[in-house]
Amino acid sequence: MLSYSRLPQAVERILEAARWAPSGDNAQPWTFEVLDEHQLDICVHVERGNVYEYHAGEPTLISAGTLLENIAVAAPSHGRRASWNYLGQSGDIHRIRVNLEQSAGLAENPLFGQIERRAVDRRPYMTRALSAEDRQALSQCLGPEFSIAWHESLSARRRIASLTRLATDIRLRIPETFDIHNRILDWKRAYSPDAIPSRALGVDALTINMMHWTLANRARTETANKMGSPFFAGLQMDFLPGIFSAAYFAISLAQGRASGDDKIPQILRGGQAVQRFWLTASQRGLAMQPCTATIAFAQYGAANDAFTVSQSERQKAATLARRVQQDLGDLRTLFFLGRIGFPKSPLQSRSLRRPLAELVRD
Repeated sequence: MLSYSRLPQAVERILEAARWAPSGDNAQPWTFEVLDEHQLDICVHVERGNVYEYHAGEPTLISAGTLLENIAVAAPSHGRRASWNYLGQSGDIHRIRVNLEQSAGLAENPLFGQIERRAVDRRPYMTRALSAEDRQALSQCLGPEFSIAWHESLSARRRIASLTRLATDIRLRIPETFDIHNRILDWKRAYSPDAIPSRALGVDALTINMMHWTLANRARTETANKMGSPFFAGLQMDFLPGIFSAAYFAISLAQGRASGDDKIPQILRGGQAVQRFWLTASQRGLAMQPCTATIAFAQYGAANDAFTVSQSERQKAATLARRVQQDLGDLRTLFFLGRIGFPKSPLQSRSLRRPLAELVRD
């Protein structure tokens, strides 16, 4: 394997772009093993016991797919054509082999300039509607394996915003997320290389200060929960931003879920499609926020999964599952949910990324 200091220039520049892929809670759960100037392995770690990792780590695998798409988008700018193969899983690690074939005369991918610009925007957007051209460009970039449903009317946005608010109510109340939320939030920096800045949560300063105080220990969190803190947090983080959007969108697996050897590659291809969608949205001046927790807890509710010790929250998850299937369709094929719209102003806080040197294994 090649160390970071010995990386070929083209490989280094491709990986510098790749590392800007989105990941749940900005965890960046991957490392790179560069075999030579034409091949590298991506080792993707799925966190065991993380309640957000439904379907044995599907959110992390979707993120790995966005990483693969960044590589594919960046490669032509450095004279390479990228392809990949899924090599399998060992314990909590998935391994993906990436081939970077030298190829002359490649044109720069028009989405290349959006890789670092793309970000999660949790704030309310303008309510300006998407144009037919916006919807067409975003729908077509997904490819034939995936379908999309748009939910644009005020009543539709209200229904789905209430679903995301219910998911937030669950995740803020269950004890299984307490340590996760403590770990992922950066209370000091507006631009965090390895966490989510609290100022990027889309809530006011009073709510941030209250969250910081309550997350100091579990007893405070339980007291705040009894006083209705999750309701007000969900109002700010989910319901109002959902109303102030152009639309929600739901991406589904057009031909159903694959099985056998294609099960994981299908998820990785789905992550690639999500990233193309997100980069295309950024190119068109649109902001986006994923709604992963809604899918996670709906999946648990549909399966009657014991994801938490709290029986009341399991009942809420069952309710969430019924409502999601009523408003969004079949949970078995629902792959990705998000909201989209035109931002009111540039972001003043966002997650950054760890240096590439920390991600390349010797």
